[in-house]
Amino acid sequence: MTIRGRKDLLGSPTNLYDVVLGDHVAILQGCGLGGGSLINANVALDTDPRVFQDKEWPRELQEDMVIMNEIDRTHVCDMLKPTVYPEDAQVLHKMEAMKIAADHIAKDIEDITGDDIFKRTPLFINFRSVRKNHVGIPQPACVGCGNCCGGCNTGAKNTLNMNYLPDAKAHGAEIFTQVEVKYIVRDEENSCWIIHYVPHIQESFKMKELIVRADKVILGAGSVGSTNILMQSVVHGGLNISPTIGQKFTTNGDTINFSYNGEKKIRPAGVELKNLKKGKSPGPAISSVIDMRSIPGEPFEDGLVLEDGTPPSSAVTPYRFLVSWLEKGEDTTPGEDDWRERVRHWSGNGWRNTLCFLSMSHDKADGLLVLDEKSGRVMVEYPEVGQEKNFEKVRQIARTGTHGLKGYFIANPYWHGLVSKIRDKEGIMTVHPLGGCSMGASGKTGVVNHAGQVFSGVTKELLPDLYVVDGSIMPRSLGVNPALTISILAERCMRLMAEKYGWQINYNRFTEIDPSSLMVRPGIRFTERMGGYLEFETKVTPCEFLLTVEANNIKRFLNDERHSAKIYGTVTCESLSRSNLTISEGLFQLFSESETRVNTREMIYGMVLSSIEGKSYYFDGVKVVHKDSAFEIGVGDTTTMSVHIHEGSDSSGKVIASGELKIKISDFRKQLKTMEVFNARTKLERLKWHVRFGKFFAGVLWEIYGPLSTTKNIFNPDAVAREKRPLDLGEAQPVATQLFTQDDYELLLTRYEGGDKGPLLLVHGVGVSSSIFAIDTIQMNFIEYLVERKYDVWNLDWRASINFDSCQRQWTCDDAGKYDFPLAVDHILRTTGKADVQVLVHCAGGIAFFISLLQGTLQGKIRSIVSSQTGPCLSASKFNSFKSAVRIPSFFHGVGIERMTAFNEGSEDWIDKVFFGGVADVTTAFKEHCNNPVCHRITFIYHLLWNHRNLNTITHDTLHEHFGYVNVTVLRHFAKIMNKGRVVTFQGEDIYLPEEAKSGNSKKKEDMKRQMRYMDIPMMFCSGQDNHCWSPETSRRSLELCRRANPDQHYERLVIPNYAHLDLFMGQNCHEEIFPLFMPFLDKYAYSDDIVEMS
Repeated sequence: MTIRGRKDLLGSPTNLYDVVLGDHVAILQGCGLGGGSLINANVALDTDPRVFQDKEWPRELQEDMVIMNEIDRTHVCDMLKPTVYPEDAQVLHKMEAMKIAADHIAKDIEDITGDDIFKRTPLFINFRSVRKNHVGIPQPACVGCGNCCGGCNTGAKNTLNMNYLPDAKAHGAEIFTQVEVKYIVRDEENSCWIIHYVPHIQESFKMKELIVRADKVILGAGSVGSTNILMQSVVHGGLNISPTIGQKFTTNGDTINFSYNGEKKIRPAGVELKNLKKGKSPGPAISSVIDMRSIPGEPFEDGLVLEDGTPPSSAVTPYRFLVSWLEKGEDTTPGEDDWRERVRHWSGNGWRNTLCFLSMSHDKADGLLVLDEKSGRVMVEYPEVGQEKNFEKVRQIARTGTHGLKGYFIANPYWHGLVSKIRDKEGIMTVHPLGGCSMGASGKTGVVNHAGQVFSGVTKELLPDLYVVDGSIMPRSLGVNPALTISILAERCMRLMAEKYGWQINYNRFTEIDPSSLMVRPGIRFTERMGGYLEFETKVTPCEFLLTVEANNIKRFLNDERHSAKIYGTVTCESLSRSNLTISEGLFQLFSESETRVNTREMIYGMVLSSIEGKSYYFDGVKVVHKDSAFEIGVGDTTTMSVHIHEGSDSSGKVIASGELKIKISDFRKQLKTMEVFNARTKLERLKWHVRFGKFFAGVLWEIYGPLSTTKNIFNPDAVAREKRPLDLGEAQPVATQLFTQDDYELLLTRYEGGDKGPLLLVHGVGVSSSIFAIDTIQMNFIEYLVERKYDVWNLDWRASINFDSCQRQWTCDDAGKYDFPLAVDHILRTTGKADVQVLVHCAGGIAFFISLLQGTLQGKIRSIVSSQTGPCLSASKFNSFKSAVRIPSFFHGVGIERMTAFNEGSEDWIDKVFFGGVADVTTAFKEHCNNPVCHRITFIYHLLWNHRNLNTITHDTLHEHFGYVNVTVLRHFAKIMNKGRVVTFQGEDIYLPEEAKSGNSKKKEDMKRQMRYMDIPMMFCSGQDNHCWSPETSRRSLELCRRANPDQHYERLVIPNYAHLDLFMGQNCHEEIFPLFMPFLDKYAYSDDIVEMS
C-alpha cells in the first residue's frame, strides 16, 4: 500500500493500493496493469437514467443517450461479460443476510417489499471455466474466495487485463507498466504532443524524466491521475486549459457501515486459496445489492445502494480487530439474546457474523482537487462533505438493516467512528473518486466536451488531439458503482473518435492475442548510472546516463550468444539538449564476443537518443573487457565505457562527440541493489536465477581475468578448410612465376599489375609467407590497397616462406642475400624493362635484404626501400635479447631441434611438450592474455607481434594459416645479429658494417664508406611503437647510420603509435591507419627515370 499526503509518501509508488489522504476525503485507488479494476468489486450496475437528465451533462451527450445505451453499452457488455452470481451455485450466507436486511428496510417504505429492492448484482466475473475467452486468455471459473478487492489470483475476474488490454495488444498496442506520466507539452512545430514520464522500476536511483512523442494523447489515469497530469501540464508545459480544472469532484457518496455480531453467520472476509474449502466460500466481494434508487415519489438525488462487501483475506486481521475491539457498536436489539451476543463477542466469533455494507449515493460534487506545489501531488479539498445529508440517510438505512440482522451497528469509522473522533473531523473515504476534468459546454463550465476532447482555455475551441476518457470527466455523482458507466462513456468517446478520424473498428469479431505473449518467464534487470565527459568539436561537456537494462527472459538471455537485453532511461548532456534525452530502441549486449578484437568481450550499449527539441542521436557505447596485465581483475574494464555520439538514429551517422564515462563507487553499490529477478513464481525460483546469473557473470570474468586462463585450442589440423574471400583486384589478376636459386631453393614471384607505378617488390619475414600482404580476413589488405593505387606489385615467397618445405632446411641470411633477392630483382627488371625497383621489406626479410644489399649484389637496381621493423642496425626487445644472450637457439640445436613451429605437430618429444605445450602457453598468457595456443607459440618464438586490439577475431583464430616453420639455423644467425646489434655473417664476422666493429681503424673506415655506398638509396625506416620483437631503437639507429654516411640522401623514420609488429599488415584497420602512412614515400619514388632493354 502506498499512502500519499501533502508531506509524506509512504510505500512504493507501484504498490497495488494507492491511498491519497486529504483533510476530509481519503481516496483508495488501484495501481497496476488494469488500474482500479484490479481492486474493485466487479459490480456492473447501470446508472439511474434520471442522472443523465441533470443540466451538468452536455446537451450532445443527452441527445445521444439512445445510441449510447444501445450500441456503446452493448460493446462494453460484449467485452466485460457481466453476469449475476449463478442460482445453482453455493448458497452464500451474506446474500441471505442481505435479503433479511432488505425485508426489514422495506417495512418502513410504503408499497415496497424486500424483493423490490433486493437484487443479485451483475458482476464482471467468469463463473464458467473456459480454455480461452473471447480475446484468447485462458480463464477459470470463480471459486468464491472473496479476494476480488485484493487482486484476483485465479483469473476469473474480468479485470481489464483479461479483456480490453489483451485486445489492444492483439491490435498492435505497446503496453508499459511501472511508469508515471508527469505532464504533457504541445510541440506546435512538429504538430505533436510530448509526454514526460518517470519509470518506477527501482528505488536506489532517483529516475529522471523521459519523453515520448505522440500525435494523439488519451488520458485515462482516473480522477486524481488525469487531473494531476493536466495541472502539471499547466505548470511545466504552459498548457492552456479550462480554469475549472479540479472542480466538481465527487466522492460518489461512498461510505461503509457494519452490522457486527448478528445472529446469522456471514463468512465476512476473503479466504486464502490454500485454505478454501468446498461449500464454505464467502463468495465474490459483492454479490447482492439493496437498490433504493427507484423509491416512488423520491427524487433521484435521494437514491442510494447498499451492497454486501467482503474485504480480502489480506485485511482479515485489521478488519477483525476494528469491528471486534476498536469500535463500540450500537446494540440495535437491546435485551434480546444479550448473553449469546456476549459469548460470541468474548469468544472472538462475533466478527464471523459481521456484514459489511458498502454504499453509494449522491453528494453535491462540491469537492476541489488542488495541486500541492511542494509535493507536486493532487489533494482533495471538500470541507463540508461529512455534513451532507446523503451520508446520514445511508447511515440510517444501514442501521435499519443491522436491526433486521439483530447486530451491533458500527458507523463508518472515518466518518462517524473512532478515526473521526481522533481526527475531530467527519471524513469520507471513497473508492470511486469522480470529477476533476468534468464535461461541459465550453471551457467556462468544464474541462472537456461531451466526447472527452480538452477545451482550450474558457472557449469552445479544442486542443488538438487531446482527450480525457475516465471517471474524471463525470460532472456529478452517479450514485452507483461507476465502472459500467465509465466504460460506456469511454466506448462512446472511441466511437466518436473513429468517426472523426475515419477509423474502421470491427465489432463483429474479437482478435485473439498471440499465445506466445502469455508465456511469462523470469527476467532480470538492473539500473546503472555512469558519468564523464564528451568532447565535441569546440568544447568538452559533462555527460551522464541513468538507464535500466532489462531482459524479459533470463534463461534466453544467458543462453544467447550475445546476451542481449533492452535499454531504457535517459542521457543528460547540455551540448545535445537543454533537457534529458530519452533512450529508445536500446540494445545491450553483455560479454559479447568482440568481432574486431581478439580474446575480448564487450559490453555494448547502443541506443537512440531523442531530445525535447525533436532531434535524434545515436549513442554507441562499449566497455572493453580484456586482460591487459597479469594481475588485472576487471574492475576498470567493467566500470569504464568509451562513447561515440552519432548524428541521426543509427551508427552510420557522422560522429559528433566522443568521450569516456565511468561508474562511481557509490553508484556501483546502488547498482548492485537494483539487480532484480522479476516474474519469478516463488522466492526459490527468484533465488535460483539470481545464482545462475551471478555464476555466469563471475565465470566470464574468471575466464578473462583468471590466472593462467589458456584453455581454448583454436587450431585443428583436421578441420575443413574455410572458404576464403576473393581479393578485390579489378583487372590485376595474379600471375605467378617459379624461380630456382643456384643453391637449389625454390622462389615464387606473384605479380599484381595494378598500374605503371613501381615495380614494387614485397618481402615477408621468416615463419610466414607472402600471404601476410594478401590476408583475406581484413577489409582491405596491402596488395589490394596498392593495386587500387595503380602499383605494379611483385609479392615474393623466398626460401623462408612456409609455402615451401625449404623453410625447414638449414640456411642463413647470408645465403638468402646472396641468391634469393638478386634472382628475384633481376627477373622483375627483365620482365618490366625498368632500370630499378622499389622494395618494401618486413622483419627478417629486411635483415636478409640488407645483407644482400651490403654484399653488393643489388647495386644500382634498387630505387627506394621501405623497411618495416628492421634495418642494418638492430636492437632487440629484452625478451629476445635474453634468449639470444643465453643462446636458446643454440640450445635447441644442441638437443636436436632443427625447426620450430607455431602449432602443435602432435610430437611426443619431451622438449616439444615442455617448451611448447607448457612454457609457451603459460608464459605468454601472462603477457598477451589470449587463449589461442598458436598465438602463444608465436609469441614464445618471436615475442608478441601485435597489439591484440588491432586484430579482428577471425584473423586471430586463423593465425595457423599464416604461420609455420622456421629453421633453427636462421634463428642462431639472428641471435648473433642481436648480440652484435647490427648485421653480421652467420660466423659473426663484421664484413657488412665494419666501422661499427672498430671505430678508429682507418682501413675499417674505408671499408665502411664502400659498404655505405651500397646504402645510398632513399629509405624509410618504420617501427611500431609497441614492437616487442625488434625495439623501435632499430629504426632510429639505422636512420642515424645512413644519414651520417650519406648526408645528401633522403632518409626518414616513421614510428607508428598503438601498433606493434605484424599488425601493420594484418590489423583490421590497416587500410585506414597504416597503409596511407607509406604512400607519400612510395609515391615520391613510384616512377623510374628511364626504361632500359635487358636480356
